[in-house]
Amino acid sequence: MRHENALILMGKAPLPGKVKTRLCPPLALRDAAALYACILSDVAEEMERLRGVERYLFFTPAEASAHFRAGPFGGYHLRPQEGDDLGERMERAIGEAFNNGARRVAVVGSDCPALSAARVRSAFRELSSAADAVFGPADDGGFYLVGLGGPSPALFGGIEWSTGSVLSAVLSRCRNAGMAYALLPRESDVDTSEDLAALRRWARGHATPACPRTRKWLAAGRRLTSGQARPSSRRRAG
Repeated sequence: MRHENALILMGKAPLPGKVKTRLCPPLALRDAAALYACILSDVAEEMERLRGVERYLFFTPAEASAHFRAGPFGGYHLRPQEGDDLGERMERAIGEAFNNGARRVAVVGSDCPALSAARVRSAFRELSSAADAVFGPADDGGFYLVGLGGPSPALFGGIEWSTGSVLSAVLSRCRNAGMAYALLPRESDVDTSEDLAALRRWARGHATPACPRTRKWLAAGRRLTSGQARPSSRRRAG
């Protein structure tokens, strides 16, 4: 039985040198990949708290499905990502969920360990009422969640990703298309050393979501290439 609500998690295989490279330095490549694996698994596990929701994991690279056949991914339909950029990959993933019978689709990334199932439920509630689209703004000018009440193939094409204007560009398209949209509370992705420091502070001050793997990684104090964090230039990604 297919459900009316669908959750799409966009993820990558946690391969050193392929994920979270903007954390290197201060992290070593293998430790950045280990942190990413913790965050991805924690987000996947947290999203399992959503009831009556069809769950998909769209992953990259296409040959990496073995990374996701165990652990918290057992309740997900596994699909390789397809498309030349993030916009096209999201568009195709969203299109598949709608083609499979969903009436509302929420897409989340694997960069925000503070994302809770309750926040995603709020997105579905917005889509069930008056909103055609819902967005979770990220501090870097992008978004950690996008929800749609129907296919919107023109929403993401040609967007200049990895800039601080991603969300504003997409919202402008919504307004031009006459789409009613709602905004969720702002959250932070983990992309830079400053984000990692902010994540440590967040973990000390918040008990939920549980994100046990990420908290364990942080509690271990690991692992910096020089034994301590080095300052880094701040560049925002969408």
